[in-house]
Amino acid sequence: MSATILDVNQANFQAEVIQQSHQRPVIVDFWAPWCGPCRMLGPVLERLAAEHNGRFRLAKINSDQNQPLAMQFNVRGIPAVKAFVNGRVVDEFVGAQPEPNVRQFLQRVLAQMPNAAPAQPKPQTAVPNTPQVRLQKAKDLLRQGNGREALRHLPTTDKGEADQLRPLAQFLLDVADGRLTGTNVNIANLIQRREYAGAMYTLLMEINGGNGRARPVMQGLFALLGEQDVTVKAYKQQLAVL
Repeated sequence: MSATILDVNQANFQAEVIQQSHQRPVIVDFWAPWCGPCRMLGPVLERLAAEHNGRFRLAKINSDQNQPLAMQFNVRGIPAVKAFVNGRVVDEFVGAQPEPNVRQFLQRVLAQMPNAAPAQPKPQTAVPNTPQVRLQKAKDLLRQGNGREALRHLPTTDKGEADQLRPLAQFLLDVADGRLTGTNVNIANLIQRREYAGAMYTLLMEINGGNGRARPVMQGLFALLGEQDVTVKAYKQQLAVL
């Protein structure tokens, strides 16, 4: 996690949420690993946190592991999102919301602390813009579940690995933009959470069911993780017999 997206628990809640909320808004996401709507909302919140470049902090709290906190803040259903400004809850919502609704929520919260300074990025050493560098950057973005930016970085001169990764990037983008729904959303969420075995299992079921798009997405995951990955080895064997 980054300086603006972090896991919070009972031990560090006071420092990372209450105290920090006097400097900039802190958005607290109460979630749990078994919660399907949480898997849909979580990547949206994380993407918006990165987009706002530190104007607010996103604190993720596993409600199963931090039940006293969930009880303290009257969490009755998850995902439950609560915005803290100056040490208190100023706005909140429950359930997975469409991205436009989440943006409106953030606008209301940020308006209550308009002078919150964005986090200053660390100086970065310039790197050459070679196909190899672009490919590695695209892989990093795919591991974050960001198909849109990965497509921008994939080199067009590499007809090998880049072409294998492109269907995966396009799949993640189509899910993010709502062009793919249903099981595709579940697969994308598993990829974003790096639960690759679950994603590959679901993709294998889709291939068995005649989903022609699932195979190149699966092969994109193979290329992303590499030939030596144990999960890749196992699912390559299963894919070979289909």
